[in-house]
Amino acid sequence: MVEPGGTAFLRALGLVALAALLASACSLDYGTPLSDDFGEDVPDTVVFGFSHTVVENGSPRFKLEADRGEAYQSLKLLKLTAVRFVEYKADGSGAVNADGKAESAVFHTDTESAELSGSVRFHSTGDAMTVESGYLSWDGEAKELASRAETVTTLRDDDGTWLSGSGFTADAKRRSFRFGNRADGRYVTPKDEP
Repeated sequence: MVEPGGTAFLRALGLVALAALLASACSLDYGTPLSDDFGEDVPDTVVFGFSHTVVENGSPRFKLEADRGEAYQSLKLLKLTAVRFVEYKADGSGAVNADGKAESAVFHTDTESAELSGSVRFHSTGDAMTVESGYLSWDGEAKELASRAETVTTLRDDDGTWLSGSGFTADAKRRSFRFGNRADGRYVTPKDEP
């Protein structure tokens, strides 16, 4: 099973959550009467045009962008809209290792679990694999990636091989995946195989 940049994406989401929570800790004091009127459905922090780059040893490692971010400190939740990310290779060359996008993402800061929805797409250059789905959830504790039972997920190799079906589940610990419902696909024989 490929980790289609998903682990990097979720790591980057975690960093954004930390930044949002730190920013909300520096919020203005509106006084007791006004703060009591805010419910849990009102975000502590809202950020527009967000861009965050993680640099290691002088080279970029991750870049996460979102059109809008909302942090809900009491719910330990971060919501992002129009999310894009890039993971760079660790060799410092600036070459892309993985990239992806989703229309929206919800990140649970206490469990490092996430839900990605709306035209979810990851491409891993190293594994030459693309994953596309309408919805994927990541269980941070079990290290499992899953779609809803009715959501179609497609795996594509850069060589033209593809597999598509619903009820997708991937186990990052075992590096395996399965489809719970019918799957269709096409296998392209690699050029170096007889």
